[in-house]
Amino acid sequence: MSNMPKPAYEINELPPNPHIHAARRYRKYLYYAAHAATWMSDVYFIVRLGFILSAAQTWQMWLMIAVEWIFARVSRQNQLLTVAAGYTSPSPRTRLRVQGTEILPRIDVLIPCCGEPLDVILDTVRAACTIDYPVSQFRVLVLDDGGSVALRDSINDLRSKHTHLTYHTRGTHSGRVFAKAGNLNYALFSLQESFQPEYCAILDADCIPAPEFLRATLPHLLLNPQAALLTTRQYYYNLPAGDPLSQSRIHFYACHNADLSVRAAAIDAGSGALFRRSIILDVGGYPTFSFSEDWQLSLILQGRGHKTLQVEEPLQFGLVPTTLQGHIAQRNRWNIGHAQQIRALVPPTSKSLPRRLQWDIAVNGVSIVGGLLGYFVGYLAVPVLAVSRGLIPETSSRVVKIQVVLAVFHVGLTWLYAWLQVASTGFRVSLFSHLENSWLAGTQLFAILKFYCVTSKPKGSFVTGSSANSWNRATTLPRYTKILQILSSGAMFGILLFCTTVCAVLFSIFRSVTDVTDITGELSRDSHDIITCFLTTTTWPPLLHICYLSLVNNWVPVTSVANPPRYPERVSQLQDNKRGVRLPSSEVQREMSYQRYSNAFSSVSVAIVPLVLVGVLVGALLM
Repeated sequence: MSNMPKPAYEINELPPNPHIHAARRYRKYLYYAAHAATWMSDVYFIVRLGFILSAAQTWQMWLMIAVEWIFARVSRQNQLLTVAAGYTSPSPRTRLRVQGTEILPRIDVLIPCCGEPLDVILDTVRAACTIDYPVSQFRVLVLDDGGSVALRDSINDLRSKHTHLTYHTRGTHSGRVFAKAGNLNYALFSLQESFQPEYCAILDADCIPAPEFLRATLPHLLLNPQAALLTTRQYYYNLPAGDPLSQSRIHFYACHNADLSVRAAAIDAGSGALFRRSIILDVGGYPTFSFSEDWQLSLILQGRGHKTLQVEEPLQFGLVPTTLQGHIAQRNRWNIGHAQQIRALVPPTSKSLPRRLQWDIAVNGVSIVGGLLGYFVGYLAVPVLAVSRGLIPETSSRVVKIQVVLAVFHVGLTWLYAWLQVASTGFRVSLFSHLENSWLAGTQLFAILKFYCVTSKPKGSFVTGSSANSWNRATTLPRYTKILQILSSGAMFGILLFCTTVCAVLFSIFRSVTDVTDITGELSRDSHDIITCFLTTTTWPPLLHICYLSLVNNWVPVTSVANPPRYPERVSQLQDNKRGVRLPSSEVQREMSYQRYSNAFSSVSVAIVPLVLVGVLVGALLM
């Protein structure tokens, strides 16, 4: 039987999304801008370093170039990824649909849960059971690590209508044993004897699948035998207006992971994945050494020579935490999971992985945690630099002029790349969105240290939507109590940084003005000295750029406390379809899809930033 040829599947290609298709015209320009930005970055830092080494060095010079490198590092990684992906339209974005009925491969839809609200889980289960796919060819397995009697009884009631639905549990406390990874492995290795699926799909308990979920994801694996896993972008139907906390993770899906997918190296972000069961079994199932089991599985598959893809169609609709505390706790958990990647180097994990793959996983984790440390140090250093002198070598006017000119082109190309990146996605993406939630770097580092040095059993649950988490229960607290909880959760540090940076920038401007005027208000220096004074302090282009990034990102906790995001009620966003399944309404789907084309070139920054940089450049040339 195993040697019989596979039946041919009929796969149709749907027309591309017009907004995304129109935005692709910017891709070629983005590609060349990325090339130019990386080249200029190399030249700039080499020259700057050379001037520092040949001058009378100060700690301010070294701090300035270090902070510049910290903030340029991630931009450069994005630029290099764009170059590697090329400027052609990424094929994984193609909208495909597999046709047919009985000849389609067997699939298990796994829904792990652990303490989420019953109505949330049941909405996901009902939608999963009514996916447009032959009922004889797929099962829905509810994997309950919370041991909920109410959930078990509800699933048994639904079985009268959906015979391909089953309930399973490892016990009431089993969620502590390898958490979600253990729950999924329990299903992969223990619950598939009578029904042997070729593929498995993973849906989080709060992620409602679209009816076409399987028919839209399966063809990408059918057409690419080397692809082991396909992940889908997560769309959230309870986002507050404007998404102030960047909970949509738009940059990860539309920019970073989209480019990785072109290289068949996409990262699975949890819910909405479809994979070949045999390959996952061959690599030992989901890794259990990290809370970020989906991320680690992607790295393991790629390290063993398999391809991983992403599609960006709206095929699943999930929920985000509805409090700042819940959002911070979720991000803390993710980064604790990345910190755990170092465990790949030690037994028992190291025994199951090739040595090179162990190091790749560990280095990836160290790089992510190192990025948090870089942001933490960088944001702390911005106020210090804003009030400092001697940021660059000033051995001669020629030396200053060369550095300023290179800095203008370096910063200018960085902004050009950012504008083009936004325009080329076809989604509503903010500038420098790769820095989203970087204001939480200090809080996340503290959470990692606390986890390893104090306790590895935090209060509540590591499951985002679990009722064991206090922020999912305390909805009627007084306003002042909520504000105190928000401040203690990690927002206070960002607020203090914002206020300190604003004061430092204002002081720097005031001092620069007073330094070039006497007590009568007349100029006390010649024009050459005035220009040099401003170019090497207040208007030093990289400092202006970094101050902008710091203020914009640390403004988030300020607004979150002063005007907390308002999340729509979950039930108000849903409506019953013809089969009695609750899905986000058509209006909600249009809004949350972020597929309305956003013209980045209409931004005010497009006019202001070039004017500022041209002004600085003219000032340097007039020295």
